[in-house]
Amino acid sequence: MCGIVGIYQKHTDTPANGGEILRAMCDAMVHRGPDGEGYFLDGPLAMGMRRLSVIDLSTGRQPIYNEDKTIAVVFNGEIFNYVELRKQLESDGHVFRTKSDTEVLVHGYEKWGEELPQRLNGMFAFSIWDSKKKRLFLARDHLGVKPLYLYEDREIIVWASEIKAILVHPNVNAELNREALFDFMQFGYVPAPRTMFRGIKKLEPATTFSIDREKVSEWKYWKLEFATVKKTTEEWCEELQDLFEDVVKRQLLSDVPIGAFLSGGLDSSAIVATMHRLNVKNISTYAIGFGEEDSFHNELEKAKSVANQFETNHHEIVVKPNVTDLMFPLVKQLDEPVTDTSFIVTYLVSQLARESVTVILSGVGGDEIFAGYRRYLGPKLQSIYSKVPGPIRRRLVKPIVNRLPIDRGSWVKSFFRYAKGFTDSSENSAPEQYQGYVSVYNNGQRAKVLSREFAALESKHQSQQIADFYDSAQTNEPLNRMLFADMKTSLVDSLLAFTDKMSMAVSLEARVPFLDYRLVEFTARIPANLKLKGINGLKHIFKESMKDRLSKRIISQKKQGFGTPVSRWLRNDLKPLLHDCLSENKINERGYFDPKSVQKLIEDHDAQRADYSEHILALLTFEVWHQAYLD
Repeated sequence: MCGIVGIYQKHTDTPANGGEILRAMCDAMVHRGPDGEGYFLDGPLAMGMRRLSVIDLSTGRQPIYNEDKTIAVVFNGEIFNYVELRKQLESDGHVFRTKSDTEVLVHGYEKWGEELPQRLNGMFAFSIWDSKKKRLFLARDHLGVKPLYLYEDREIIVWASEIKAILVHPNVNAELNREALFDFMQFGYVPAPRTMFRGIKKLEPATTFSIDREKVSEWKYWKLEFATVKKTTEEWCEELQDLFEDVVKRQLLSDVPIGAFLSGGLDSSAIVATMHRLNVKNISTYAIGFGEEDSFHNELEKAKSVANQFETNHHEIVVKPNVTDLMFPLVKQLDEPVTDTSFIVTYLVSQLARESVTVILSGVGGDEIFAGYRRYLGPKLQSIYSKVPGPIRRRLVKPIVNRLPIDRGSWVKSFFRYAKGFTDSSENSAPEQYQGYVSVYNNGQRAKVLSREFAALESKHQSQQIADFYDSAQTNEPLNRMLFADMKTSLVDSLLAFTDKMSMAVSLEARVPFLDYRLVEFTARIPANLKLKGINGLKHIFKESMKDRLSKRIISQKKQGFGTPVSRWLRNDLKPLLHDCLSENKINERGYFDPKSVQKLIEDHDAQRADYSEHILALLTFEVWHQAYLD
């Protein structure tokens, strides 16, 4: 696990100050690799990396070369099938000098060229320099577990694992991407390929980028396809058990201590149960909880019961974090603002885990492939709700729902929040309805909260539409369309992005077994009615496959996100920060938002007339980001 950087000079054979700039770029993300560094310069190219040693501690230093040193690579991530690939390449006559998974990339490139990523099972972002062809080749893994950012102008291409490293380059200025701001307000993160920085983009998942003196090209090497296969529930469960065990077994590969996050939910518990089944000794597990005033978000008791069942070496932390002090350094670490405050608890539990392990297994992705979110019930509920006469829906049901108090910190009020979101979008088309479920600011809300100048600009903006991904999924099944849209958007650009940044902030490698592309392809073949069975059957097939491995309590528990008591924080702990960052003077100074509309949001949230946690956090984290990078 590392951080990589690079510079490619388009019109000359020597990058100006390449070595000096390269070191400065690497220094900007030393947290990603405290164990070593490596640099490579050849003609128009300069590449560098910071190393966190996980596999082959003694000889795995990068860059790594092929036999005649005509091909060089710097690499961030892990290749979980490298042992099989190595055997295949050695049988073809390739000579390996290290035991590192990284070396598979240079010899694999020699054999398969730019089709190499299709052969890889792993989480990766890498850059390869082919000195014979004078070609640069970049690639990112199938689901986008590892990040890769690109800047390009007429003279250079700069890339890195984190945006902050790209900003070190003297050609790159930190400027706001206005279009990305509009996307961020809608979704609470910036969807790829945009970033919040003008001129810097994300290389999308399952994508390669190559350049030589003749051309620049991007290529999608993998696409998820849905094709329902008929099997019995028992057959699906048996195959799923075997595949999940193989996935976890592969991801246990490590030369340093490894553990698992354990929230007590289904996904993290299934990983721990599988580790136990694979006879992993002295499993270390890590859980985080809050005080009594935030019992709704506290899962420590459930986590402890799973830890006791499998006799793990369990660590837990009860926190009342000073969120004001954490907000500035963590938002800066993220590179871009997000509204999901799970990044805070991800950082804190990563900090706890790093005291005793270097690698951690995380349950991220289980909800997106097995249908674990309540919003996936939308089409089923819509089919029932549509039978209620229109006048009753509009004149009776919706006004009543709109008057209900909503709050994420209460089971009942959280249910009211879902009800309001459902009724607000129930008259829309299916793609628009789903986009309504996952939006922070809808069109009307954005128009109100933006300043007059920016509202005029936003009206001309072509926003990234989650509905477009919904429509582009190669399936007619509404559930699979929703799953596909989430995998292409919020999973990669929010959940995976902050999981990577927060774990790497403390030099911890986070692996995500649920996003092994083979498991994702497998779930795409499972009939929708087995993934979501009835109104109460979220993740049905996965629960069925785990029935003999986890307690009934864990299997049947209600869905509870890995969240924070953010609604209460905004009414209490974060009040001083809100007063400072979202004051009328500050908002007028920036010119992006309308101060009266912002104040109304805060007042309505305080009075629990609405839960505007995400709306307020969007404004707050954007302002904190602005101070960190643009001021």
